[in-house]
Amino acid sequence: MNVLSFHLKGKMAHFRRYYSNSSALSYTIPPRTTIIGITAGLLGYPRDSYYEAFSKDQCKVAVSVRAPIKKQIQKLNLLMVKTPNDLNGSQEYHSQTATEIVLPQNIRTGCIDYQIWLSHQDQSIMDRLHSFISGPGYITKGTSVSLGTAQHLGWVEDGQALEGEKSEEGLAEIHSVIPSRKLIKIDFSNPSSDYRLFKEDMPLEFDKERKLVDKENMLINVHSSPVRAHVTDFVRLSNGEIITWME
Repeated sequence: MNVLSFHLKGKMAHFRRYYSNSSALSYTIPPRTTIIGITAGLLGYPRDSYYEAFSKDQCKVAVSVRAPIKKQIQKLNLLMVKTPNDLNGSQEYHSQTATEIVLPQNIRTGCIDYQIWLSHQDQSIMDRLHSFISGPGYITKGTSVSLGTAQHLGWVEDGQALEGEKSEEGLAEIHSVIPSRKLIKIDFSNPSSDYRLFKEDMPLEFDKERKLVDKENMLINVHSSPVRAHVTDFVRLSNGEIITWME
């Protein structure tokens, strides 16, 4: 199995929960749907044209937190838009919206760092993506990288191609987030384990009408260390990392 690995970095992120209404809450990590959107943007796919090409059957994705992060809620004074004329900001009233922002532990010196692993059945897509992310910088054929919204600019680093071998049920040091449907048991026997675990219900796939197709609870360690766990299946990579796909 061919797998591409790269790091998605930035200073701030906001991955809005799809069900948020009056408040703009954020996921701790980019959902699978966000990651394939970023990937499709790098490859030059038009908006909303890539859902079938990057479906769960075609494209496998994993993600991990590689630097400690935290969340803060800020009140943003947004435009209250009821008619097109309100877009110029001349209306008397605004909408104060509580917005959750993902930040590094130290905003002055730190960065958000997510490691992404991706494997697509179409080798031409893998080759094109590898050519974009494997240099000292990165190239995009479409949109620039952002961590959720346009103002939260990001960048890609450390792109590389790896080989992966799928293994069945077993105990392993999992470097990525773990879907609940694959988790059997967490091993807490090592007293030196650095865990701060969260579980979040995240979207996995939308259809071309932008309707939710599938979602799953993800176990996330925001302290960035691997989680020793018994899982139903995992992928062992050629660099020694072990991941579980978001599916």
